[in-house]
Amino acid sequence: MRNLTFCDIRLHPSTVDSAFEEAMTGDVMPGAGDLPHPPGTLFVRSLYREAGYGFPPAYRCVVNSILVSDTGFFGMRPRIARLGADTKEPRLRPVAGAVPDDETALDVLRTREGHSLVMAAVHLPLRMIQKTFEKELVAALEEEVAVPSRFSAVSGAIWTRDDEAVHGRVEYLVAATGDFAELRLRPRTVERIEAAGGTLVESRGFRHVGTVSGEPAPQAGG
Repeated sequence: MRNLTFCDIRLHPSTVDSAFEEAMTGDVMPGAGDLPHPPGTLFVRSLYREAGYGFPPAYRCVVNSILVSDTGFFGMRPRIARLGADTKEPRLRPVAGAVPDDETALDVLRTREGHSLVMAAVHLPLRMIQKTFEKELVAALEEEVAVPSRFSAVSGAIWTRDDEAVHGRVEYLVAATGDFAELRLRPRTVERIEAAGGTLVESRGFRHVGTVSGEPAPQAGG
């Protein structure tokens, strides 16, 4: 089973953003993880900066893996704090599906530099049939990926499902990557999701800072 784990980060006002980004991509993310893990273990770590001009800057670190972390976020959370940043509790979500397919969506994360990320949360009432909604969700995302527009040219999308995150609701998280003129899902995509019974409760856009793709780093002295 593949997991999507992410952690929100906000710099202290005195922290230099360029120094933080360099340390994250050059040291913290490459050094994440604890061995032993099977050879070839999926462990793609990406850092994104939230779009806009908020101060101090906000970031989201996203990990695609078959690994499961604890509150330490693969050992990165205490190291992030030492760089001069506050971190929220990491969130783990098993991946329920990907568009156009799992490997293509992952290849975007592994190989594309300069892409952007939109992460949208959708809530579905428990009385609604999940299977029916998910069929419509996938159809909407397939159209989003297949049809470039003036809003976006989405390369791939990953979605998760969690029926315990919000009381009385199933929460779906959609992570779409690509080239965005406006960092959001297309209006037609949102309309199709909402027509199927879902409610878009959050949508945040991020610019790609850097990605580390590969196996966990060896232990010191190993």
